Amino acid sequence: MTDKEKIIQYLNYKGISKNKFYAKTGLSVGFLDSGSSLGVDKLRLVIDNYHDFNLDWLITGKGSMIKTEHKDESLSGEIDILNQEIKNLQSEIIKLQKQIIKMHEEQHAIKRTHSKTDSKSELELAQVLQRLMNIGEKKKQQMSGK
Repeated sequence: MTDKEKIIQYLNYKGISKNKFYAKTGLSVGFLDSGSSLGVDKLRLVIDNYHDFNLDWLITGKGSMIKTEHKDESLSGEIDILNQEIKNLQSEIIKLQKQIIKMHEEQHAIKRTHSKTDSKSELELAQVLQRLMNIGEKKKQQMSGK
């Protein structure tokens, strides 16, 4: 397999069209389809634009077509981004938990206030009923005493 065929294989693997390749590298249209040699200057354009393209694979045919350390760097960057997002979400969870605790405290305070108010109202009502009963009893005694 020629060097140009290997580049075409890489492009197919990555889903990159030849036209996009030509536009990105500045190589002339049809470059990959003519001749077999690359030349150092053309090879540099490819390597400079496609950082995960494994030069060792291109030259020797050994190893992986895609550089593994580039994948690791990419994964490392993605892991860093995900870790930061996890920290942000954890921070948001803590804020929400504090809000929930505060709301529960407010709810209990309201219940205590209503409970005291209800108890006070019930006590006042019971006292009024007792007075009415006493008045009724006095009236009954007055009427029966007449």
